[in-house]
Amino acid sequence: MIGYLVEGFDFLTAQTPAGLMTLYWFVLLFEIPRYGVAFLVAALFIRSRPCSSEPLEWTGSVSVIIAGHNEENAIERCVRSLWEQSRKPDEIIVVSDGSTDGMVRTVRSLQREGLVQKVHGTDLRAGKAAAVNLAAQLCSGDVVVNVDCDCSFDRHALKEIVSPFSSPNVGAVAGNILIRHQERSLWTGFQAIEYLVSISLGKRAQDMVGLVSCASGAFSAFRKSAIEAVGGLDAGGGEDLDVTLRLRKANWAIGFAHEAICYTDPPDSARVLVKQRFRWERDAIRLRYRKHGALMNPFSRSFKPLELFHEMEFLLLNVVAALSLPFYFLWMFATYGDLSIPILLGAQCGLMLFDFVLFLLAAWATPKAHALQLVPYLLGYSVLFNNFLRFVRLLAYGQEWIFRSSYQDNYVPDKVHKVRE
Repeated sequence: MIGYLVEGFDFLTAQTPAGLMTLYWFVLLFEIPRYGVAFLVAALFIRSRPCSSEPLEWTGSVSVIIAGHNEENAIERCVRSLWEQSRKPDEIIVVSDGSTDGMVRTVRSLQREGLVQKVHGTDLRAGKAAAVNLAAQLCSGDVVVNVDCDCSFDRHALKEIVSPFSSPNVGAVAGNILIRHQERSLWTGFQAIEYLVSISLGKRAQDMVGLVSCASGAFSAFRKSAIEAVGGLDAGGGEDLDVTLRLRKANWAIGFAHEAICYTDPPDSARVLVKQRFRWERDAIRLRYRKHGALMNPFSRSFKPLELFHEMEFLLLNVVAALSLPFYFLWMFATYGDLSIPILLGAQCGLMLFDFVLFLLAAWATPKAHALQLVPYLLGYSVLFNNFLRFVRLLAYGQEWIFRSSYQDNYVPDKVHKVRE
C-alpha cells in the first residue's frame, strides 16, 4: 500500500502545471472559485473589523411571531428566552398550526402570565407559511421577527437583528444561526462547522456585496410594510427563500446581522439530515429556476444583473458541480486506472487544508460559536461530510428536475399542494 501511494506521489510530482490542471479540472472549475470567494470575504472582514462605529438603534416597535405545529415541549423555553433579551419585544404572537398535542394549552398559560400577548390555534394544519401570515396579521409592530419554536437566543440577538431597519431601504434581515448541543453526535458536529462557515462567514460575504438571498425561517426580521407589499409568504416549502427573492425583486435590501445569534437543534442522524437536505435542495431548484427564473432572463422586466450573477454562481458551484462530480470520477478511473486513488487523495489533502484555514477564519470571526470544541470533527467534515452532501444534492436535483418532487413534499399538507397545483 505504501509503495502504491509513493508511486502515485511520484506521478503527481512529475506533472507539469498544465498536466496538473488537466488532472484537477474539477477542482479548478468548482472548488477553487468556492474557496476563493470565501477567503476574499474573510480578508474583507478582517480589514473592516477594527471599525468601532455603532449601528443606529432601531426605535420602532417590534413584534415577535412564533408559528408551530405540535411544539408543546419547546414553546415555553422559546418564549421565556425572548423576554430575557436586552431589547425586549413589544409583543409576542403565537399561532398553533393544527397542533394535536398540548401546545395551545401551554401557550394559553403563558398568555395568562403576560408572556404572550396574542394566541391563535387552528383546528386544521395549513403549513408554516399560512400560520406565519396569520400571525403577521395579528401583530402591530413596525418590524416582525419570525422565529422557530426550537430556537433560543443570545441576549442581544433581538437588538442586533432589528438595528439594520434604521436604514429605510432594508426590507428583511437574516439572523446568524449556530448549532446548539453541537457535541450531541457526529452529524451535529459536522453541521456546526457547516453553519459556522456557510452562514456566519458566508452570509456575511453576501451582505458585503448585497446578495443575501435567504432570510432563514428559523430567525429573521421583516419590515411589516415590506412583507405586506409582496403579499406575505406563499404556500409551499422553501417559504423563507421565496419571500426573500420576492423582496429583492421588489427592490428591498436584505441584510445580515452577524451579532444576532440564534441557537437551533439540527438533525442528529444521517436519515433525518438527508430528508431535510432533500427538501431544501429541491425547493431551491423549484424557486430559483422555475418560480423566479425571470430574475435571470435579460428580456424580463424583473431582470437585474446582480441577481443574474448570484443565480449563476449558485448554478455553477452547486448544481453544475453536483452534476459534474460523477463524471469526474468516471473520467478519472477510465483515464488513470489505479493511479486515480492517489490523485484524488492529493486533491483531498489540498481541500482539507483549505477547509482548515476557512474554519479558523470563521471561528475567529464568530467567537460565540465555541469553535475549539469542533476541531476533532474537522477531518471528517472535510473528507466525509462535504462529499456526502454533494451526492445528496445530486440526487435531490435529479428528483426535482425529473419528478418535480418538491410538489409532493409532506412538509406541506396535501391540501396545500393541491391548491398550488
